[in-house]
Amino acid sequence: MEDFPQSKEWKDYGHAGIKATLNVIPLAGGALATLFETVFSAPIDKRKENWLILLASTVDELCERVEDLTPEKLSEHDAFISAYLQASNIAVRTHQEEKIKALNNAVKNTVLIDEIDETLKLMFIRFIDEMTPLHFRILHFLATPEHYIQKLNSNPNSYTHWGDLRNVWKNTYTDISSNDPIVDLIISDLNRFGMVRIKQFHEARLGSEGTSLGRKFIDFIELES
Repeated sequence: MEDFPQSKEWKDYGHAGIKATLNVIPLAGGALATLFETVFSAPIDKRKENWLILLASTVDELCERVEDLTPEKLSEHDAFISAYLQASNIAVRTHQEEKIKALNNAVKNTVLIDEIDETLKLMFIRFIDEMTPLHFRILHFLATPEHYIQKLNSNPNSYTHWGDLRNVWKNTYTDISSNDPIVDLIISDLNRFGMVRIKQFHEARLGSEGTSLGRKFIDFIELES
């Protein structure tokens, strides 16, 4: 694939109109135009550029992994185009690397994963928009607790009778307590999305609390601990 162009020729046409309008405002117009260019336009353009560069790499990966797939064929892949447009709109509105990675994986897996319904794929991308990296962390923890328990048990100084998942969380993460109100708010979100069976952390047992939908989402965005 050709290198992604580094110019700004593809920027929104609306940018020029807004800047011109600011320039004609008496006295402060020039300063406002400079502020607009520096504070708003430049960061947005940079996010767009970084996202498209990442996506170009993903297209290369898809064409390597899928037999006979070409960029030209992808341009006619309606599900891919829909996923790309939806994800792009979200990508320029976030600075969080975890969400950018999740969006990129979602676009990629729109092509690679056939087992998930096309409508559900688009819903998953919308869920990414509504989630935070802490949502991802809590979902993965609740859906795959065995991963964290096994990791803790590999430490010779740890004990194996964990009781419930709150003890596992406490020994895994020190930056936020399972009793923090924001954790239960996030679990309530995940329950509303149909991804976990519980509504509050104290309801969690020692086994997985993730639903089949939650596990599909984890696979779709390639969520890891």
